[in-house]
Amino acid sequence: MKKIIENVKFIQDGTLVFGDLHLENGFVERIDYKTPHANSYLAIPGFIDLHTHGFRGHDCDNIQPENLKQLALEYAKRGITAFCPTISARSLEEYATIIEGYRAVFENDIKGAAYCGIHMEGPFLNPDCCGAQEKDQLCEINLSELDGFLSNYHDDICIMTISPDIPNAMEAISLLHLYGVQVSLGHTNASFDTTMEAFENGATRITHLCNTMPFIDHHTETMMDAVFLSDCCCEIIMDRKHIQHKMLKWLISLLGCKRINAISDGRKQCGYEKGEEGYSDTSCDMLDIFRFLYREEMFDLADCLQMCSGNAAKMLKSYSYEIGLGKKIDLVVLDHDLRICEVIINGKSILHV
Repeated sequence: MKKIIENVKFIQDGTLVFGDLHLENGFVERIDYKTPHANSYLAIPGFIDLHTHGFRGHDCDNIQPENLKQLALEYAKRGITAFCPTISARSLEEYATIIEGYRAVFENDIKGAAYCGIHMEGPFLNPDCCGAQEKDQLCEINLSELDGFLSNYHDDICIMTISPDIPNAMEAISLLHLYGVQVSLGHTNASFDTTMEAFENGATRITHLCNTMPFIDHHTETMMDAVFLSDCCCEIIMDRKHIQHKMLKWLISLLGCKRINAISDGRKQCGYEKGEEGYSDTSCDMLDIFRFLYREEMFDLADCLQMCSGNAAKMLKSYSYEIGLGKKIDLVVLDHDLRICEVIINGKSILHV
C-alpha cells in the first residue's frame, strides 16, 4: 500500500526539514524535499507508552477480546502507536492468564497501536512502598516458581518492576536478566548499595522516578544517588502532579533526554481532552506530555521525541522511531495547535481528521 504525506516538516538526522513523505507498506520509499511553507504540518514518530494501566474507559487487565481491540484503537487515536499494558501486582498464575489473553488477541492483525509485551508492576514489591498497589496482592519471591513462569512467558514480558530490597531479589533480577526481561526498580526503600548491586545484577531501569522510592538526602547517600551516578533509564510521570514542575525541569536537565522515558502511568480515565466527557485531572496522556514539553517548556523537538518515543523504541528494539529512506515508521501528523490530523501505522491511516 502506497501513501503520500504532503507538505510536512519533520526531523531527519536531528535536523528539521520540509517536504513530502512517500510511504510503501509503512516504509519510507522516497522523500521529496521542498522549500518550507508556513502552513506545513508536523510529522513525528508515534508515541510509545511503556507504563499504562488503561485508556479512555478501558482497563489493561480486562482481557476480553473486544476490550483489548478497542484499547489498541483508542491508544492509536491519540497518537500512541505502541504500548506496554501495565498490570499491577497479583499471583504469577493470574499474570499467566492475562498474558494468554493478550497472546490470543494480538497474534492476529489488530487495527491500532502495537502491543509490545506486558509490563509487570509486581508482584515482588516492598509492602512498605506499595503506593496504589494492593498490599495483599504482593508475593514473596520463589525462584523455582519464577523460573518456571519465565520459561513459558519471557517472550511476552517486556518489563518487570521489582523491589531490590526484599529477600531473593538479587537472584530474581539475575534470572529476569538471563531471560531477556527488562528489569526496572521501583516500589522500594532500597539503599544506595542495594541499588548499585541491583544494577550490577542486570537491572537497567527505574519505575516512575521519585515516586514510592527514597527521597534525596544531602546528608546521606540514597537510592537517588545511585540512579544519578548510573546510566539507567528512568520513567518519569510528566503530569506535573507526581513530580512538581520545578523539580521536573532540573531532573530532565540533570539526567539528559537520552535517559528518560516519559510515561503516563494512566488508568482508564486517561486520554480525554479537556471539555470532553470523561475528562478529569488524571487524563494526562502521551500527547498531553508531548504538548507540554514542546509547546510549554519549549524543549527542542528532537529531545521531545526522544523522551516520548525514541528511547522507548530503542529499548523495544523497534526501528519505527526515526524518519529516513528505507526505514519503517509509524507517524502522527499534527497541525499548528498540535492537534492530531492523521495517525499512520504500518502504512495504513488509523485516524484522518
